[in-house]
Amino acid sequence: MKISFLINNIYGIGGTNRTVINLAEALSVHHDVEIVSVFRRTTATKFEISPRITVRALVDLRPGSADKGAAGSDEPSEVVPRQEEFYAQYSRFTDGRIIRDLQRTSADVVVGTRPSLNLFVAAHTRDGALRVAQEHMTHLAIPPAVRAEMARVYPRLDAITTVTDADARSFMENTPIAGIPVVGIPNSVPEPSVAPSDCSHKVVVSAGRMHHIKRYDLLIRAFGQLAHEFPDWQLRIYGDGGEAGKLRALVTELGLTGRALLMGGFSPIESEWAKGSIAAVTSSAESFGMTLVEAMRCGLPVVSTDCPVGPREILRDGEDGFLVPNGEVEGIAWGLRRLMADDPLRRAMGAAALRNATRYDPAAVADRYVELFEDAARRRAAAHRGYRAPAGARASGPEQLTVPPVSIGAATVDITADDAGWLRLSADGPEEGRRRRRFVLRHRPSDGEPRPDLPLRTSRKDLDNGGTRYTAVLTPSALDELGDGRWQVTMSAAKSSPVHMKAGVRDTRALIDARARLIARPPTGPVGWNLPYAQPNGRLMLRTVVREQHVECTQVESADGAVTVRGVLTGPRRIEPGALFVVSRRGRHSRTFSVPVEVLGRQTFRAQAPLRQVVDHRLERWEDWDWWLQPDPSDRRKVRVCHLLEDFPDVKGAYVYPSVPLVGDEVSQYAVVHPARPVWVRPYCSASGAMAMNVVDR
Repeated sequence: MKISFLINNIYGIGGTNRTVINLAEALSVHHDVEIVSVFRRTTATKFEISPRITVRALVDLRPGSADKGAAGSDEPSEVVPRQEEFYAQYSRFTDGRIIRDLQRTSADVVVGTRPSLNLFVAAHTRDGALRVAQEHMTHLAIPPAVRAEMARVYPRLDAITTVTDADARSFMENTPIAGIPVVGIPNSVPEPSVAPSDCSHKVVVSAGRMHHIKRYDLLIRAFGQLAHEFPDWQLRIYGDGGEAGKLRALVTELGLTGRALLMGGFSPIESEWAKGSIAAVTSSAESFGMTLVEAMRCGLPVVSTDCPVGPREILRDGEDGFLVPNGEVEGIAWGLRRLMADDPLRRAMGAAALRNATRYDPAAVADRYVELFEDAARRRAAAHRGYRAPAGARASGPEQLTVPPVSIGAATVDITADDAGWLRLSADGPEEGRRRRRFVLRHRPSDGEPRPDLPLRTSRKDLDNGGTRYTAVLTPSALDELGDGRWQVTMSAAKSSPVHMKAGVRDTRALIDARARLIARPPTGPVGWNLPYAQPNGRLMLRTVVREQHVECTQVESADGAVTVRGVLTGPRRIEPGALFVVSRRGRHSRTFSVPVEVLGRQTFRAQAPLRQVVDHRLERWEDWDWWLQPDPSDRRKVRVCHLLEDFPDVKGAYVYPSVPLVGDEVSQYAVVHPARPVWVRPYCSASGAMAMNVVDR
């Protein structure tokens, strides 16, 4: 049968997009599947979609498109209720495009994916097709006016699905649709391509949009209660959104800089789940709980608030995680403490989570949808004599479970790092034919001349689905050629331009151990570091670090008018008695100040930054002062203090240090012009990884 999904914007990012793609991929093994996006604002989709699935858009809003400003686009929709969340995106023009497509569709089944689109599907889909409404929102979260319109139009549907059984019951109780079944079918989550967590890294992971409904503030406060009891644990929160600023302020207020990290958006997310040992979900409400299942599929036990719907149908309390009272910091802290303090319990629950989450495999969920469609077809045939039920599933073998991308530019590269500095690259591309493609690293200098390209020895393997798998290994010795810089990961072939590849899974969990080992026993030789990362446009890059000598910053504390720095010196030199911590003003009015460090070991130190001297001698309203270590007082050579060796690229965004208010001992010359007091001093890590502090009147 042919199945068509109607979605608002498949080119964006979000839970509905992800679960619709998962289901479409599973159904496309045995059926013809298309995804029809009402809107298109970008050229490429954020999530990878198999070329086996047809993707098309009805309204093209990319720059230069004829659909922008088309007749009727400034007139309100006659189908979408004003109270619907996306009402402002729809117009009389979009109404026409959607209705015309639904009336002409060749699909046997049309599935809408939100209330506004389900109204179109119910009212305007051609009579020969089955009409199914997916409801991804919690039913009572839908505005009453929209539910009233649903009650009026939905009787034309053949079936309705919700993502939980509890919400199916809520739908039938609050908006009963006579004769139309409402069935709870969960979202699906595919088996991750990364190995599951072994629950050994002392990291709590949470992920989702930065929205107040996720209640990350409760999670941060709960973790803050445990920070002193578990000093070697870290909290990582992944996601973007409007709440990020408030949450960063809370992290600094609670003194959790370096312990609670806001990591920003990350896709694919499974490699980051696998770095953790505990997952935390603290939402006040969930329509389903995709992140719970994602974490469980990566082998993590979950501490989750007991929302009205969602988590209680996913977690088995006490077996694969803990359900804790909704909205209570103490309950979240209790659940985290149980797992943080008990290694055997954590591992046992992680193993149970891995087993229990298999019921959300896309193939299992797709089978339930096929049963739903077949049941709807039988009921339609019984009620309408002229109705012809769609054909059954087509025969397919295992080779059809995956298909290669249509072009090498559509392929993604997965990378796995180990703690010895090796990187292993893999990409599945189209059939190679006469082309002999290989991985090539291309230098992208911040200044100066680019280094020569570095071709990698690439192995090729023909796949049963007609594609080619490319693999390559980057050894630590390659750093001698790569040096210190940033490199594009490309695929090249003779007589064709190199293709900058898309980033797939970047499994860098081993770098956590590598950093910990380096800090515990600083090397006396050069340091090398390979870190794959994705650009904002999704393209894969490699950050290479090669330092004969540097200082790795391990801690910065800002409190009581002081900034205290800890670090380890790598390389052949050692920290001598009388060593100095040096700060130097950036720019044309250079100036330096130094203070003795406290030598903690052969290569470790602690120092207090000379804040008052900096404040007293400022010349500008905003100044940046770089940090250095002079290991030997008799040798004027200095070593830059950096924060380079992490398993993630955005150290600057993750480590946000609080500002220290300070009134100087002397009257600054600049204070004659800008006498504002106090002056604020804030340490930071630059985008290049160098540590510094800014001094500002504000």
